Amino acid sequence: MEETDLKIKKFVYKIRGRLREQSIIDYLLRFVVMGLSAALITSVISLFVPFYYAVLLATVIVIVAFITGIVLGFKKTPAPMEAALRADAKGYKEKISTAFFLNGREDVFSKLLKDEVGKIADSFVVRKEFPLHISWNYMSLVIVLAVLFAAASIKDTPAKERAAILHTVKKEAKDEIAQLEKVEKAIAENREISENEMADIKEQLENAKKELAEADSREKLKKASERISKKMEQKSEQTGNKTLSETLNQAAKEAEQRIADKDKELAKAAREAMEKADKGSKKEKQEAYKKLKDLAENLGDEELKQAAENYKDSQFSDSDYAAAQSAMNNAVSKMQENTNVYANNSSNPNNNLNSSSNYTNNTQGSSQATVSNKNNQSVTQNAQNANQGQSGNGSQQGNGQGSGDGNGNSAGNGQGSGAGSGNGWNYGSKNGKEGAKKTGEDITVPSGELGNDGNLTGKANGNDSSTKSTSNQANTWSGDKVNYGQVSGKYKDKAYKKINGSNYPGRLKDKIKNYFDGLN
Repeated sequence: MEETDLKIKKFVYKIRGRLREQSIIDYLLRFVVMGLSAALITSVISLFVPFYYAVLLATVIVIVAFITGIVLGFKKTPAPMEAALRADAKGYKEKISTAFFLNGREDVFSKLLKDEVGKIADSFVVRKEFPLHISWNYMSLVIVLAVLFAAASIKDTPAKERAAILHTVKKEAKDEIAQLEKVEKAIAENREISENEMADIKEQLENAKKELAEADSREKLKKASERISKKMEQKSEQTGNKTLSETLNQAAKEAEQRIADKDKELAKAAREAMEKADKGSKKEKQEAYKKLKDLAENLGDEELKQAAENYKDSQFSDSDYAAAQSAMNNAVSKMQENTNVYANNSSNPNNNLNSSSNYTNNTQGSSQATVSNKNNQSVTQNAQNANQGQSGNGSQQGNGQGSGDGNGNSAGNGQGSGAGSGNGWNYGSKNGKEGAKKTGEDITVPSGELGNDGNLTGKANGNDSSTKSTSNQANTWSGDKVNYGQVSGKYKDKAYKKINGSNYPGRLKDKIKNYFDGLN
């Protein structure tokens, strides 16, 4: 009889196993639908709100839902007796459940019943009697949600791009903070630093770490790193502690090198990506766009940003590819120039003055001024070509030579010829003396129009108008007569704006500003 009992038990557990499979399917479908719904919501939110880990979180949600469905399916598996009762429902009038309950009984009634159930087990086809049912409503919902989730996950949006940038920035900021912590540790080991100086340095380092942690773009992170490097460099020059000075100076140099290396790394990545994108696939073109954006963000180059966006918006057309390539080359050239200027200024302080003067010439351009004597007689002077020789055929009547007397009468008649070097020099001023700096003198400021008019309004030698001669080799500009002190400030403001909007290193900007401050 033990053999019959074992046979009935296996039969009941086989039915139970089939019911477990159905339970797992049911719970799995339900929880996968819930998981995909939550994942889809997360992915849709990430389309509009920067959330770098949205796809990862959504994937984890789906996996957790899948595992939960399987676990609950096992947990909700019917008990053996319930499985026997479910088998009885197929028309066996509780015979199977009763025989399973009478396990181990040896009375005649129990033996007869178990023998009968043993024969039922031999003919009972579990797969046929308990086929697996899949809810097609749930299944359809799973497919739709999965497709929508996949689409939302791979779709690029500005928010996703922003999230990727923020993630990279936070990672790089964390590395920079780690470097500052090393500096902080090295300084803490210096026993020769006074308490006040130590407290001041710690405060500066804490503020620096906070500034790095709050950076939300490549450009801000780079500028924060540059400011911190500059502060450490200044502190190294101010402190009287040699060890502290060396530590801060070395940290500043390493920070500057990391900034330069990052620029080069991004430039190299952008260049390589653009080379692949030239004849490459759409995926490679998309990658080139991302690398261009990374470089533009790091350099703060608006022209490159716009070129990259145009390249993407045009579906990566050849014309916009060429424009993006040109913008990238310009950005890299500027980056290299700024790096060289900064390196030269760091190694040779005298170069700062030269760089400032060159920048001044660029910002002022080819400005012209007319210095008037007290009788309102004027001599036009070209500021850009004042010390340059004129080359060409023929001769040029120009802006050069003048003689002045004590009454302020002035006449100018300069010559320059052939490969000539201009010998003309303005010897006349309203005070009859060359070389004196008079900020109160009247000058004419160019209005920006090329002068084709024959007359200039005003009074010259008591007349109502003066005549202007035109040279074939030089342009002249009409202008308004103002006091020098009035316009010098405007030129300085204009130069300040250009300096602040440029990528010049901070040290060079200070030198240039000092130059303009000294003009008055």
